[in-house]
Amino acid sequence: MKFLSVLLLVLLAFTSCSTTKVDSQIMVSGRCELEIDPDMATLSIGVNERGETTKEAQENVNIKLAAVLSILKDEYKIDKNDIKTTNMSVYPEYSWIDGKQVLIGQKASQSIEVTIRNLPLISSIFDDLTEVSGINISNINLDSSKKSEYLSLARKLATDDARKRADDYSANQSLKSGRVISITEKGFDGSRYAIPVNSTAAKSLAMEDAVVESDYHFSKISVSAEVDVVFELESNK
Repeated sequence: MKFLSVLLLVLLAFTSCSTTKVDSQIMVSGRCELEIDPDMATLSIGVNERGETTKEAQENVNIKLAAVLSILKDEYKIDKNDIKTTNMSVYPEYSWIDGKQVLIGQKASQSIEVTIRNLPLISSIFDDLTEVSGINISNINLDSSKKSEYLSLARKLATDDARKRADDYSANQSLKSGRVISITEKGFDGSRYAIPVNSTAAKSLAMEDAVVESDYHFSKISVSAEVDVVFELESNK
């Protein structure tokens, strides 16, 4: 009789536990976007030169590129690892003369990407670079040295947002979110551009004996994450 009583208690306990288990799931999306202050930037510098021969065209490129690198390395102490060649090309240049395509010379070009880790310097760097005539400066992108840390935080907050949504949707059914079944990330992290208010090299212009420098208004950069999360549902009773 004592054995039957113990068995009955075990069965009742099992029945009580099984009534709280809900064999269902819910999938919701969560999103988080953080706006942070940039502390670094990248920019592209291109040099294009002509010559009667390929060698002459390339030598002309090398002369201007040497002037650019002198500014970056010598004046602003930018590390060589933060200067990367992204493109090099040489090709013949033709012109139509009297209905015929005639070779008129050679053209050479080279592009580098520069990472500037001290953002306040970018205005003066830009002005000094534009003293080298005939170069192209483009693609100024803002970034943060701590972006990976902020991205990890955004992922966590996006997952928390998904759980809150799951609880909101399931509350009317007396359910709540339980363990995570799966997470699929579909978010992205983005960077906004620096906006030059006055991007001309104005060092040669005097205004009341003062040098006018390029003025940049930097926007914040956004780091975001978006996830689809599948939760197991549990009874909230």
